[in-house]
Amino acid sequence: MNLQRSDFIVDAMLGNLAKKLRILGYNAKYSSSIQDDELIELARKENRIILTKDELLTKNAEKSGITSVLIRGNDEIEQIIQVRRVVGLGNFGIDTNFSRCVSCNGKLQLIDKSSVSSKVPKGVFEKQDQFWTCDTCKKIYWEGTHFEKLQEFVTKLNERVK
Repeated sequence: MNLQRSDFIVDAMLGNLAKKLRILGYNAKYSSSIQDDELIELARKENRIILTKDELLTKNAEKSGITSVLIRGNDEIEQIIQVRRVVGLGNFGIDTNFSRCVSCNGKLQLIDKSSVSSKVPKGVFEKQDQFWTCDTCKKIYWEGTHFEKLQEFVTKLNERVK
């Protein structure tokens, strides 16, 4: 099955999966306190695919005509591969210009370096040339040491999907 859409709603048990999908550029709505019926209704209204570990939720989603992916296990790479199998996602990569805010799912916008001089640590400001801000929560991002770890994660992910 290849659904060719990539907007998700992620249930409370899969917060880390939501963050990884956002980093990869996917629209992944997440709430740690949403009830199943609300989740199904949001998925219907916003044409989202439900990602969950809850078998009952997947059955109720199916009855409501909503696509869902039942996620098994706790390995994040395997979880993303499970989503890929059902939804038909392509190869993965991190492009900061398409990544989303890990906190709120907002879109990241490249911003002028001078506008963040008082908002980031001095060492970061001196070492980094590019900065992004979330258009919703205004959190500031840059490609620091965490970015290298995320690149390693994506490399491992792509090796496993071959």
